[in-house]
Amino acid sequence: MKHTLGNLFLLLLLCNTYLFAENSLASYTLKANKSTAVIKEPIVITFTAKQKDHSDHMFFSLKPQKGKNYTIVLLNKKIDDSKYHNSLVTFTYLLFALREKDLHIQFDLTIKTASDKAIKQSYVDDHDNSVAFSTYDTKIKMHALFIKIHPLKHPVDLVGDFKLSENIDKTEISQFENLNLHYILRGKGYNAKHLQLLRKNNKTISLFVKEKTLLNKLTREGYLLKQEYIYAITAKNDFIIPKINLQAYSPTKHIYYTLSTKMKSIKVTKVDISTLLDKKIFPQKEEFDFALYKNILITCIIFFAGFLTAKMSEIFSFKHKKRKFIDIKNATSAQSLTLLLMHKYKDKDIVKFIDELEMIQYKKSSQSLEEVKKQILKEF
Repeated sequence: MKHTLGNLFLLLLLCNTYLFAENSLASYTLKANKSTAVIKEPIVITFTAKQKDHSDHMFFSLKPQKGKNYTIVLLNKKIDDSKYHNSLVTFTYLLFALREKDLHIQFDLTIKTASDKAIKQSYVDDHDNSVAFSTYDTKIKMHALFIKIHPLKHPVDLVGDFKLSENIDKTEISQFENLNLHYILRGKGYNAKHLQLLRKNNKTISLFVKEKTLLNKLTREGYLLKQEYIYAITAKNDFIIPKINLQAYSPTKHIYYTLSTKMKSIKVTKVDISTLLDKKIFPQKEEFDFALYKNILITCIIFFAGFLTAKMSEIFSFKHKKRKFIDIKNATSAQSLTLLLMHKYKDKDIVKFIDELEMIQYKKSSQSLEEVKKQILKEF
């Protein structure tokens, strides 16, 4: 009895992952390439429709209903209308379950028909083909596609087949010098976004992060990915870059695995800050003796009070800005300017300037230090 019930359940499951139907207009099939899957495993759903009524032109519109338990995207659409009034269409979708819950995927199918006269008239009335021709629409009620979803044994960071590589430019830096660390994740599976590989657990370091997508292409096996994670690190003392452990599951191999990198110790050499600062002393401006020109000033104030007020306001505002950023203008090297930005202007968007200063320091940039200063002052 149990054996019979088990076979019956399996038969119903297979039927719900391969649906065939037809009416007077067309016949169609809707199927999935697998009846069971785990969370975030790619599932290919294929819909094929063939015209039966050959009296008019026929078009098919298929839209999957949205659900919070899954995400579904169109992989491709193929239309064969080479034969007169005999259209054949194939829609291919890629589905990922997001939760441990069995799925009932519902689609909305509309069959559109148009006569030869209607299509011909649309070309006569609109030569640039920007206005759609009139169609007769028939909505078809379809059965839901059933997919059973199995849970993962434990939480994972990635679902698919991936590799993780790293590249570090040095293991010893001077104080306030950038350490550049790159991780590259490549493979195929569920779209991995916003992975946090490194976390700032040490208060003595400054960490800047940039994520760059080098490849993101949808395939039948999932997303073909190449993702780069760029870290720029500065520190006052020696520190450790912890090892990375990303937990993953491969649906193709049915195994759990770990993507790992090694721990690295970074030595930081001290820098005498006084050697980086410009010691040049600028003479203070002498005060203007208004007493000598008292009568002239009184006359000017009477006739040009508004003009002088506006101009003096602009002048003092400009001088204030110049005094405010005088330390940036007086920086004598890319390294000293990097130090100032890190410690005095870290609340501003300085990452791009730090990258450019590092290029100047190692003579890999066509820009000069003065040009970068002008860009910084203009943005600040």
